[in-house]
Amino acid sequence: MPSLMERLSSLLGPSHFKLGLRAAVAGLVAYGLATGLALPNGYWAVLTAVLVVQATIGASLTVAIDRALGTVVGGVVGVAAAMLAGNSATLTYVALGIAVFFTATLSARSASFKLAPVTVVIVLLADPSHLEPWLSGLHRVFEIAVGGVVGMASSILILPERALLRLFPFCAKALRLNAGLLELGRDGLLGRGLDPSALDRLNSGARQALRAADARIAEALREQVGGWTGQVDPAPVVRCCRRLWHSVIILLRGADRPMDTEVATRVAPSLDAAVAGLNGHMLALADRLDGQKVEGLEQKAQAARAAVAALEAEAERLNGEGVLETAGADTLTALFAAVSACNHVRENLDDLAARFDEVEAER
Repeated sequence: MPSLMERLSSLLGPSHFKLGLRAAVAGLVAYGLATGLALPNGYWAVLTAVLVVQATIGASLTVAIDRALGTVVGGVVGVAAAMLAGNSATLTYVALGIAVFFTATLSARSASFKLAPVTVVIVLLADPSHLEPWLSGLHRVFEIAVGGVVGMASSILILPERALLRLFPFCAKALRLNAGLLELGRDGLLGRGLDPSALDRLNSGARQALRAADARIAEALREQVGGWTGQVDPAPVVRCCRRLWHSVIILLRGADRPMDTEVATRVAPSLDAAVAGLNGHMLALADRLDGQKVEGLEQKAQAARAAVAALEAEAERLNGEGVLETAGADTLTALFAAVSACNHVRENLDDLAARFDEVEAER
């Protein structure tokens, strides 16, 4: 039975505490600046600073740019609408509708402008008797700018995390889940039973891990533009992981219909060896993507290639001996799909290793 501390550590890791620290510092610094500069609505600086701080530098830069774009566009539209409406309540009502419609349409087209409608409402309706519209808009832009700068500075200076380093662990997770899927598929084909709930859990986990890796690619590219990382493109590594997952799915498609007993008995040793060899290479690559030092990686790759070649040879032997002539159509389909899937997995593992070598060399 895990202790309370063990449960908490499984829910909250070092990266979570780092993000909490960065956000807290950013909020306090922004509040201090807003107070020192006597900003009329300094809470916007604090809110922006806290929102800009994200898990990685690239994500923080994305949020900062989006808030800046949304604020500037919303401020310009809001000021124009307020000046045209003047002190007329009727015209303000009409201008509000038109301005929100325009900026909300922009935000629907691009998420970068999602703050624009909010800024329009603030400029048009907040404290109309105290400030001129253009001055209210200028204050809002300045407050967002202060918060954005503080948030970015906190992300860069306080225990920074780069998207590139956060990306590959998601790939490693996908590989480990694929290793489990490969074993499930093999057991299903050989009549050892197939657990549908485990299949769904592993498959869903692999999909989510690859989606998370895709999201980190955009963040890593933002960091390249900002000059915080070298010109390392992680996309080929993620694509290899996705192709590998698709190759495993080929084997899984027939896993709910076991092969005929005679064929399954004959092919079981070579299929077991192929899956063991592929998973040995796959898990070693997962450790490497996690930043661990892996010994004997090439030997594991060679063992996987030899095991898959032996599986191919066994399928050809069964065909030559006439064993497959009496096998059912489902068995034939499952056998050759398994051989094809193992070959594709092997190729994708080799390609993944080569692409990650390139990333490491550039980094």
